[in-house]
Amino acid sequence: MHLSKIVRAILVFAASSSALPTRSNDLSKTSVIEKLKAPPAGWIEDETANLDKDGTGVKLRIHLAQQDMGKFHDVAMRIATPGDELYGSHLEQHVINSMIAPKEESSDLVMEWLENAGLNNHAYLSPRSDSVIVEASIAQVEKLLSAEYNVFVRSDTGAIAVRTLEYSLPDAFKGHVDMVQPTTFFGLRQMRSTIKAVHPIEDNVEDILSPEAVTGCSGSTINPKCLSNLYNFASAANHTTGLIGIGGFLEEYPSKSDLSTFLRSYATFSNTAQTYTCTVVNGGSCPTNPGSPGIEANLDVQYARAITQFIPNVYYSTGGSPPIVGGGSNTNEPYLEFLDYLLGLSNSSLPNTISISYGDDEDTVPLDYADEVCNLFSQLGARGVSVLVASGDSGVGDTCTESGARQFQTSFPASCPWVTVVGGTTGNSPEGAWTDSGGGFSSVFGRPSYQNTAVSSWLSTDTTHSSVTSYFNSSGRAYPDVAAQATDFTIVAGGSAEGVDGTSCATPTFAGVIQLLNSDRIASGKAGLGFLNPWLYSTATSGLTDITKGKNTGCSGVISGAGFSAVSGWDPATGLGTPNYGSLLTISQST
Repeated sequence: MHLSKIVRAILVFAASSSALPTRSNDLSKTSVIEKLKAPPAGWIEDETANLDKDGTGVKLRIHLAQQDMGKFHDVAMRIATPGDELYGSHLEQHVINSMIAPKEESSDLVMEWLENAGLNNHAYLSPRSDSVIVEASIAQVEKLLSAEYNVFVRSDTGAIAVRTLEYSLPDAFKGHVDMVQPTTFFGLRQMRSTIKAVHPIEDNVEDILSPEAVTGCSGSTINPKCLSNLYNFASAANHTTGLIGIGGFLEEYPSKSDLSTFLRSYATFSNTAQTYTCTVVNGGSCPTNPGSPGIEANLDVQYARAITQFIPNVYYSTGGSPPIVGGGSNTNEPYLEFLDYLLGLSNSSLPNTISISYGDDEDTVPLDYADEVCNLFSQLGARGVSVLVASGDSGVGDTCTESGARQFQTSFPASCPWVTVVGGTTGNSPEGAWTDSGGGFSSVFGRPSYQNTAVSSWLSTDTTHSSVTSYFNSSGRAYPDVAAQATDFTIVAGGSAEGVDGTSCATPTFAGVIQLLNSDRIASGKAGLGFLNPWLYSTATSGLTDITKGKNTGCSGVISGAGFSAVSGWDPATGLGTPNYGSLLTISQST
């Protein structure tokens, strides 16, 4: 599609590439790359731990600096922008790799360093040649990095991490290496799902007797029938083409038995016999009959499956839980492993849409790590994948302090400009912002161009946030982008119905609607929507229902009046609004 235009863009891109710094042969001169005065808040060193540094292994990822990532981002944004001559011209991964590949000199330099350290036989290039992976003992890595690894414990959860507070690299690596992990990345908490609450389903007499404002929406309880009418996809054409993917982490496993029970009770399409496939990533697992099905996993699978009719669904069970003393692998936040796996797939195997209902606080993630993860998301978008992530369930924050200063908190990867962030609503007559829905402004990533008009308008015309302007970075990437229902979702877990709250409910809901649009495009011979945001903030805005009621909150006892109100237009509580499938379909078919 538009092949000649893509080739011209790449040729221009290559001609303007800038060279990396000239290599120095002296690898003996080193400098401290990062030094923490103390472990992050909530982590303490376990001085009683008996860590066998010779017998305990670590999988060290040395990421090589990629060339011209900014120029690639320009091309990726053009591919996602309606009206641009490159719109919809999604790229093959090998083309992307050629655009941003590290210089060969970079890997040679790292391998020479490892050979000098006697570790060249412990190292290999990653499949896309953007990292050197070293599998060695902690003692060997300590010597390599002039570091000291120790055992640290998270005081409130008991999570264990083997990390260092300081490490060094050769000065000659400047411009050649931009990330080494695991080193100083702790995180204030383990990566968590964005489910806020799980509670039993209780019949409320007033709910049963009250008239339904929206067909299928009885009282406050949400199920697929309610959503199909609320978001206008009840009469969607049947689709069998395309693929939706669900990101699974933290040893959360869905149950096919629970899915069958759920569909028999709540399916609105004739898809009660449909199921999903499970794919293992990074040492994950796909148990046939999980002893304790994951609430998060069941929620994601049940609602994605119910909404997407006969379209294939895949659950990616990604390994990587909090690091353990005896672990032999890099068990950082597993976005890197998950995204690397996806980018290694052929176009025919890639999902059109991905739903991710997991996240963590932005300030727990080192900048180099956050940059790399976000860059991988940008590549997925350029490949034609629509990525939707949950905004989080702490409103504008809980502790609301950073380096002793009061400040709203933001979530990652929601703060990445290359994903579509889904906030939460509640109620249906009308919908309003959910009080715990995450929203705000990144302290790391700047505001992307596609948001400028909408966010600038909110900043200049909204009067409800005037008392809290000092607590957020108004020039940062703003989120959420969109919203959907987030409270009182009925699911089946262990054979019984339960109610769930959280933006984990909103994300597979919105992702399911997007997959219906993607499948319609594919069936018509068009490319999928890919990275959504330039489309959402321009031609598709009229296909969303603006939410003007309610407010998200947070920072209890720390910042008075914290939060953002839902107002006319974009706002940091509900973004651009909730989906109207019929309207979005019309817009999609004309795009």
